[in-house]
Amino acid sequence: MEIGLELGYIIAALISAGVTFGSMWCKGKIKERKDKVFNYDPNLHSNVMTALEYMRQETEADRVYILEFHNGEHYFSGRSQQKFSCTYEVVSEGISREVQDLQNIRISSMHYLIKDVVQGETFMCKNVEEFCDDLSFKSFMETRGVMSMFARPIKTLNGKIIGIVVMDFVKDYRTWGKNAEEFLQKQSKIISGYLA
Repeated sequence: MEIGLELGYIIAALISAGVTFGSMWCKGKIKERKDKVFNYDPNLHSNVMTALEYMRQETEADRVYILEFHNGEHYFSGRSQQKFSCTYEVVSEGISREVQDLQNIRISSMHYLIKDVVQGETFMCKNVEEFCDDLSFKSFMETRGVMSMFARPIKTLNGKIIGIVVMDFVKDYRTWGKNAEEFLQKQSKIISGYLA
């Protein structure tokens, strides 16, 4: 009698496990199909581009763009290669577009930009000639013709940083004041609403 009960429990457990694994497999397949569907919202794109163009005009920046964080490949250690890519960009007339060159950039190579941003602060480089914290990053700015750069984190409502909004000034140097800081904070919140 006890053997029959134990056998019944074993069979019930096997059926339960089979149903659970089958359900998980089906959910995975459905998610896989959803991930493969091309999902592009033209309204979202238009809203983000309008916000960037507004920022460019209000600040007279030469180039305004968004860098969004994403995962890259993995190191042998299993640690992820954290990266970001430029996803949106607006430029003034006569200013080069850099969106194609700003893809899959390792965060570690942009330490001085990232360190302020991950602390929720604005990165400020008022004069690239005087920027000596990181000669590699200085060279990155100079190669793109940047004279001044300001960048602010883009955060979700729960405080997760998903990207950076960056303003490049190519034609002249810029100072940074309280009004500019408040404007950039406000605009990064608006952009966050579109991207999150």
